[in-house]
Parts: sequence; C-alpha cells; structure tokens
Amino acid sequence: MKNNSFFLLALLALTACQGTTDQTKNAPDSVATVAAVGQPEGSPNNFYCIPGVQAGNVKANSSEASLRAMLGAENVVRDSVYIGEGYYEKGTTLFKGTPEEAQILWKDTVNYANPTSLMIRSAKGEPSKWLVDNGVVMGVTLKEVEKINGKPFKISGFGWDYGGFATDWQRGKLAGKKEAQNLVLRFYYNIEDDKLGAIADKVLGEGPFLSSNPAMQQLNPKVVEITIGFD
Repeated sequence: MKNNSFFLLALLALTACQGTTDQTKNAPDSVATVAAVGQPEGSPNNFYCIPGVQAGNVKANSSEASLRAMLGAENVVRDSVYIGEGYYEKGTTLFKGTPEEAQILWKDTVNYANPTSLMIRSAKGEPSKWLVDNGVVMGVTLKEVEKINGKPFKISGFGWDYGGFATDWQRGKLAGKKEAQNLVLRFYYNIEDDKLGAIADKVLGEGPFLSSNPAMQQLNPKVVEITIGFD
C-alpha cells in the first residue's frame, strides 16, 4: 500500500520542473499577462502556482490551521484524498465543491503541516482559476504543453489508474536542475468519443510513450490534473 499511496511522489522523482524561471513566453498572451502580474498573497483569490514554492496560498511551511485562519474554515476541510487503486491518504481539501477545489497531502499527518503536494483535478479539464507560472492551466492540450516544454515529453499509457501522467520532460523547458519533480500533469482524452477508441488502443498500458507518438498527437488529450510539489 505504501508504494501505491505515494505513486504521485514517485512521479515527482522522475522528472523536474523549472521552478521560478519565467516560461510565460510560450503561453498565450492572456495567460502570460496574468502570470507576470501574479495574484495577491494571503487573498482567497490567489491561485498562482510556482512549483516547489507555492500553490496559491499554500507554501512549504503551511499547515491546515494556518490556511484555515487565512481562507476561512469553510474553505479548508479535513478530508481523505484519493491517490489511486482504491487507496486514500489523510489530507485537506480547499474550496470543496467549486471549480477551484484542490487537495493537499501532508508530510506531517499528525499536525497536518508541511505539504508534500497539492493536487487540482477536473474530470474533463474544465477551466479553473489555478495558473502555473510556466503558463499551464487546466484543460490545456498535449500539443500546447509540448510547445511550452519546447520538445516532446514522455507520458504513461492510458487504461489504468496511473495512466496519462507526464513522466519525463526530456530535458525540455518544464524540466529543471533539481532531482525532485515539482510539477506533474495528467492528461486524458474524451472516452465518450467512439472515434478515439481505436486510436487510444495504440497507447494503452504503462508505456511510457512520447507525446510525439502519432496516436498521442491524434488523441491530443487535455490536462485534467495538476500536481504542485514542495521542496
């Protein structure tokens, strides 16, 4: 169970992120402008993420108590966080039931302090206010992430609990110098589109596959999950 419960952390070790470096030149102008301006610290409207540093108001030294004092008890709820294959971990949910819902896993699970990661999830990649400093937002496509990264990257195959995760940025612009990976993206395609079924069959299983794989390019899946890790 331990290895399964920390699969996301294993992914964090497979690739690296740019941290605070400015990559907004690869993003659409509107996104680049917001990223450059940022959002006010301590405000409930702060959804600006710098991998390894902050996810909105959540920082490496944050606790559930400090976030509750800052954001209000109604926006910071003790919860169980699903981490795959039927397993859950103790955690905290921010802004539950809203498009900005996010979940935190903690290093200190007794005092709910010092986050390991913050996960933003969306079943179909619906828009939210969360914005990563490299220009990544919920719903951005695989092809758009390739442009931000500056080259193809590796992605796990579909059809299992940990399918669709970017596993290696291949030394692109989303990869940094640190061993720890502080930005993990998960992609998914529209499984309700019957025309995509035969294409998806070509990239099933653990993989990994390059994002430049013809089937991946045809599927062009969207980001449905963003995980920000903390150093």
